[in-house]
Amino acid sequence: MAKKTNITISGIDYYRIRKTIGYDKNGQPVRKPFYGESKRDAENKFEEWKKDNYLGIDHINAKTSLTSAMYRWLWDIVKVSGIKSSTFERYEGIYRNYFEDNKFSFSRLEDIQKVTVQNYYNSLFESGKSYSQIKNAHKLLNKFFRYVLSEGYVLKNPCFGINLAVFKDDFEVEGVYDDIEDDLLNEGEIETFSDKELSLIFEKIKNRKLKIIVKLALGTGLRQGEILALNQSDIKNMTVQVTKTLRLIKEYETPTKYEYVLKATAPKSKRSRRRVPIPSNLEKDLTELNKIRNKEKLKLGELYKDNDLLFPSETGTYIECRNLRKSWERALKSAGVPFKKFHSLRHTFATQLLKKGEELLTVSRLLGHTSVKTTEVYAHVVESTKKEAVEKLNSFFVITP
Repeated sequence: MAKKTNITISGIDYYRIRKTIGYDKNGQPVRKPFYGESKRDAENKFEEWKKDNYLGIDHINAKTSLTSAMYRWLWDIVKVSGIKSSTFERYEGIYRNYFEDNKFSFSRLEDIQKVTVQNYYNSLFESGKSYSQIKNAHKLLNKFFRYVLSEGYVLKNPCFGINLAVFKDDFEVEGVYDDIEDDLLNEGEIETFSDKELSLIFEKIKNRKLKIIVKLALGTGLRQGEILALNQSDIKNMTVQVTKTLRLIKEYETPTKYEYVLKATAPKSKRSRRRVPIPSNLEKDLTELNKIRNKEKLKLGELYKDNDLLFPSETGTYIECRNLRKSWERALKSAGVPFKKFHSLRHTFATQLLKKGEELLTVSRLLGHTSVKTTEVYAHVVESTKKEAVEKLNSFFVITP
């Protein structure tokens, strides 16, 4: 019985199949033909090719450029490994900003040595990149080269032994910048609310749910994302357990096709996972919050999506950060209080505790800082305030004739 074929090349009959082996940088599928004496033979050739080319991606070798090899590793290995969407989004951003299109990235893998990597980091630092930015780029590059080394494409990892300490200033000690979400050290002047401003805000806020959100932020120091990600079950015996934060994540289908979705993700540092006591005066507010949720649920009926959220939207879903920001701006304008970021409630929480004599380590743990060094920024603010207060006593020492 004659074998079925579908193409003739140079007078010889073959059965040809085409398989998608990956995607190019524009998100278009890359297809490769496989030939055999029959369909089964062609399929076997494809399976053999897959074994020789890990997970079916185009073969990487020492002569492949860094940008090309890293791109294939990121999309064909890392993305399908079960990695969290938020982590992949971070990796993709680092690749795009530091390794996609520059002279260093066009180097062949076999040409990249330790000095090559160090010189690239030096150039990043000279262009204004911070220690933390270079450190994050190094982490991803090191992770990539560990994979390349394990596959036998290179003989050694050029990232091993790289000196990042030269990019630190006196304040940038290990651990300070691990708490990326806080952005405390990049905000410049720390803004806080006075007692008078807070009284005006609480007096003028008409939205009861927003008022309770503000009170909880002020009373616990939680970040906005941490508050919006809370479930009702996260509060027990007037203590809130922080295990996640709400973020707008870029979820990729292909390198060029993606959508933004709200997701509660794990904090980036272990210290951010913490238990924070809630001031007892807020117990009545939490009871009222429960009534607000039940009222919203009854109003919407079957259309309401009950997700057990502590602060759900009127439909039961996550409150979008931008919507909270708009409500916050309107509240401040209504109260006649100059605009300060919602994050300033967290700053106020920290500085007030320190002013009342609380220990720095305790405040650091409540805030979920990776290092006490981060919390010391608030201590500097308190010391400055003390100096201003003492200066007001100068009038006592004016000598009158």
